[in-house]
Amino acid sequence: MKKVAIIVVNWNGIHLLRDCLEAVFTQSYKNFDVYFVDNGSVDDSLSFVRENFPKVHIIPLETNTGFAKGNNIGIARAFEDREVTYIVCLNNDTIVQNNWLEELVITAEKDQNIGAVSSKAYFIGGTVIQNAGLEFHKTIQANKNGGISMGYDLTDAEAPELSEDIEVFAPGGVAPLYKREVLEKILHRDGEIFDGDFFAYVEDVDLGFRIRSFGYICYLSSNARLIHLHSQTGGVASAFKAYYSERNTVLAVIKNFPIIDVLLFPFRNIWLKLSYLFNKNKSVETLKSNVGIWSMVWVLVKANASALYLTPKFLIKRWKI
Repeated sequence: MKKVAIIVVNWNGIHLLRDCLEAVFTQSYKNFDVYFVDNGSVDDSLSFVRENFPKVHIIPLETNTGFAKGNNIGIARAFEDREVTYIVCLNNDTIVQNNWLEELVITAEKDQNIGAVSSKAYFIGGTVIQNAGLEFHKTIQANKNGGISMGYDLTDAEAPELSEDIEVFAPGGVAPLYKREVLEKILHRDGEIFDGDFFAYVEDVDLGFRIRSFGYICYLSSNARLIHLHSQTGGVASAFKAYYSERNTVLAVIKNFPIIDVLLFPFRNIWLKLSYLFNKNKSVETLKSNVGIWSMVWVLVKANASALYLTPKFLIKRWKI
């Protein structure tokens, strides 16, 4: 068995950790270590893990560095172990099946060109899919429930194509597996793996682009299954999530898209937002109900202003890629 490092980034998630970590330690695949990166929690998450899961490598941080940087810190620590072949970035609001890790590795070893593998995440109850990988749209976002998450809100019977291992654009950020050799190439060229400027959200799409820039493909492992409680840290349909999703979408386009699509993106993005008025999107309607229409507009303005401010920095990143 090749060695796997499982990275769990946490911020005030003590109520999630017992279910998450207990499931991890019941895996049929035994050759793994867990690295717990705590982003400055104030809810006793650290002491809980120390007392209940002594095998876990704990990395305490003083402040909330975000999901992207937190994973980078955990991966850097895992890379100190030269036996580690695979990296898995596991959300703390998950409950994995006992063969989950074994199935991820099986899929990863099917083809040397596979650089990353997506788990298959379900809502509570285990019958309705939440994320089976990410598909590609020229707006990155999409006017449908679940956005670009494949299989969202469908049962296995309603999405039979996801019952087999298939190629996806990128693995969903819930519980992706990455080959070490791929991440080391990205780290050498870009100076980091996940883009720390993203903080949270869309970093999985961005990393998918960069994996493909080295000629690798991404796959779904249809039998690597888990329950995803979904948006337990950022909140479901919250202003926080909407801000970073919009801002990071723009930044991912600037960084990764062909130049013609970068130029066309503002028009496509405006059309996408206008389409929300005609085709009721469940997530958008929930956000409007939660924060109000004018707060939604203000979030969009702030997100795009921030993206504009960061554009010169991201043009340099684009040049490096």
